[in-house]
Amino acid sequence: MDFFQAQAHAHQRTKRLVALFALSVAATIAVMYIAIILLIGQIHSSSAGRRYQNFEVYNRLNAHLPNGWWDPQLFGIVAGGTIVVVASAALFKTAQLRQGGPAIAEMVGGRRIEPHTTAINERRLVNIVEEMSIASGISVPAVYVLDDEAGLNAFAAGLTTSDAVVAVTRGTLEKLNRDELQGVVAHEFSHILNGDMRMNIRLVAVLFGIFFLTIIGRGLVRSIRFTGGGRNKREGNILYVIAAIGLVLIIIGYIGYFFGRLIQAAVSRQREFLADASAVQFTRNPDGITNALKKIGGYALGGHVSSEKAAAIGHFFFAEGGLSNFFGLLATHPPLDTRIRAIDPQFNGTYFTPPETVDVEHDSFVSAGLVRPPLQAARAKMPLASSIPLGAIASIGTLTPDQVANAQTLINEIPVILRQAARTTKDATTLIYGLLLDTRPEVYQRQLAQLPAATIEQLTAFAEPLAALKPAHKLPLCQLALPALRDIPDTEIADFFATIKTLINADGQVSTFEFALQKILYRQLVLSHSPKQSPGSQIYSFQAVREEIVIILSAIAHASTAELAEAEKAFAQGTQQLRMLEGSLELLATNSCGSVHLDPAIDRLTLAAGPIKQRLLLACAHVANADGEIRVAEAELLRAFAAMLDCPMPPLTMAG
Repeated sequence: MDFFQAQAHAHQRTKRLVALFALSVAATIAVMYIAIILLIGQIHSSSAGRRYQNFEVYNRLNAHLPNGWWDPQLFGIVAGGTIVVVASAALFKTAQLRQGGPAIAEMVGGRRIEPHTTAINERRLVNIVEEMSIASGISVPAVYVLDDEAGLNAFAAGLTTSDAVVAVTRGTLEKLNRDELQGVVAHEFSHILNGDMRMNIRLVAVLFGIFFLTIIGRGLVRSIRFTGGGRNKREGNILYVIAAIGLVLIIIGYIGYFFGRLIQAAVSRQREFLADASAVQFTRNPDGITNALKKIGGYALGGHVSSEKAAAIGHFFFAEGGLSNFFGLLATHPPLDTRIRAIDPQFNGTYFTPPETVDVEHDSFVSAGLVRPPLQAARAKMPLASSIPLGAIASIGTLTPDQVANAQTLINEIPVILRQAARTTKDATTLIYGLLLDTRPEVYQRQLAQLPAATIEQLTAFAEPLAALKPAHKLPLCQLALPALRDIPDTEIADFFATIKTLINADGQVSTFEFALQKILYRQLVLSHSPKQSPGSQIYSFQAVREEIVIILSAIAHASTAELAEAEKAFAQGTQQLRMLEGSLELLATNSCGSVHLDPAIDRLTLAAGPIKQRLLLACAHVANADGEIRVAEAELLRAFAAMLDCPMPPLTMAG
């Protein structure tokens, strides 16, 4: 299953979940209505009801007592009230989680691992996450550790790939070797790439909405304690009614929550099997994830997570974080032996106890992650070939061992001093400025005049390695810097982008790298921090975005060559992939597809449905590959477009 299929399946699953939870809410309304009918009937037939016929509250209730079981007005009140309560609570919880992955990780006691950490086991984890991020084309997520959790577990959380986090427990960090840890991280990356994170957050919100009925019921019951039982019989009877309503809400809320949990658990178990299979596909090492599962089975604490707030996100975790009730019906994960046998049918049921701590120095890199293990022969760097960009489109949202190996190679080839600089906020900002400095002396001097003296002095230390940096390594280096750049204070982010814009405009033109860098940074550092709004109605018609498609394809064609005839030929190669628009696409002049035109075009294309994005990126790849090779400018535009369309593309092997 490719990225676009996975996203389409995630969208379909969301629709099914909405339908199932709508049925759950409908059942809750029905039970609530019947309970109120019975309660009113009980009051009507009681001596209290006959005694207090002149009491206003009683008369209001009694007015809805039906001549049978059906009263449309009462049903409307019950249905409307229930929907308002459930929807309001769900929206409240969604707003709480809108800050994305970091808020969720911190909610359960997570501590962010600093990108420049020198703790060897933390460095090992960060390295694995960096490799998989660059290999898959997504921004490097923040990495968290749950210091108070000794069990073996992990999770990924976030609304998009821009605000995703990968979190592991202290036990996972200390007791798994590199292969096992890589298998666990690959499992979590599957959840990121398959669109599971947003669905998981929606599950939390809807379940909270249903459970909020119980919270209201508890509040009503507890409020009676402060009334002293009522000053007279009349008040006592009213308190009896309030208590009865509270108990009804508690019971109905628990029932609705129970069936909601059944739905949640069934969906989660299915996704765990897919994530396990994807982890094997990503790493080509089934022993990594199976041995991690065997350690969980043999460890006294297993995957236990002690945080009370972890129960609400139990379906996020790599393994079952708590006790599953009702004979496993509420288990969010399949049994460990079932998961292991799905990967290794020969598993004999034997688990093993993990060591207190793994020997990290012999297990992995020891110099703060700057020395990586040798690549296996099967993981040699991919050669340049005409099929590479087309294969890159097909591999959007996936991971392969070759891609991970290429990511390791890219990272290793970046000078050490630049990798170190990318991991601290101050140095990372200076590094970004350095990547934008021009080689022409007159432009270079104009750029330096816009920078403070301290930054210029700092750039001096980076001058030589920046000059030696290969063009193909610039965007991966920016990806490495993203975690540190996210720590730029909100009060300074505007100045940071203003400086970037000034450096870019120093020569009066915008190169493909400058455009790609500016847009990727803006998306990751600004848009990812904005309140998550609904994207609105998706666009399913190619014709509705025809003009935007022409702008994108024209920009790629002109980036591939300065010859108009060659650009027209490349453009035609791409339009052949868009038969539904055949005859209506013509190459634009360079002044009609510049950055000022690209911005609004991409903004509109972000609303396009998955099939449109997939076909557009495939057309872009054909344009870039029209002459049989990918140049740096073409690759930069391809990756920038893919990133801005939320379609993570792995790095391409490029011609000079």
